[in-house]
Amino acid sequence: MNDYFRQVYAFNLGYCEALLKDIPEAEMRAQPSPGINPPAWLLGHLAICTDFALELMGGMKQLPEKWHKEFGPQSLPLSKEFPYPTKDELWHAYSAGHAAVTALSTEVPTDMLERPNPLPFEFLKKMLPTTGDLIAHLMSTHEASHLGHLSNWRRQMGHPPLF
Repeated sequence: MNDYFRQVYAFNLGYCEALLKDIPEAEMRAQPSPGINPPAWLLGHLAICTDFALELMGGMKQLPEKWHKEFGPQSLPLSKEFPYPTKDELWHAYSAGHAAVTALSTEVPTDMLERPNPLPFEFLKKMLPTTGDLIAHLMSTHEASHLGHLSNWRRQMGHPPLF
């Protein structure tokens, strides 16, 4: 991965921190309307995606498997069976994962990046055919789209826009 992706990835981390800064713990699980993912789910999802990126680059996952189930693709927010971690715990997992991905991204061999996309979703395999494409997506567009969800959540909850 190159410095351009790492720069965008760092921007996303800072943007996420700014989006979360004034959200109190009591609102982290709030759903202002049906189908809107709460900040706790969004942050947990982004945290497990750092694990996925690490794994794609040959690294080790850092988060419990239970997190991958609760915050993974097609999971439903606010499961009654899983008490969500606190805002601080979620932020720590996400930011630590970010740091690990950034560090490992400087060492990924080209042949690893050129492997086929391992996801079972055909539409993603078609648009992102290689592992490198998928990692780039995780570091940029995937994360940015969920930060847009968080920005939308803020406005629905009456928080001011950042800019």
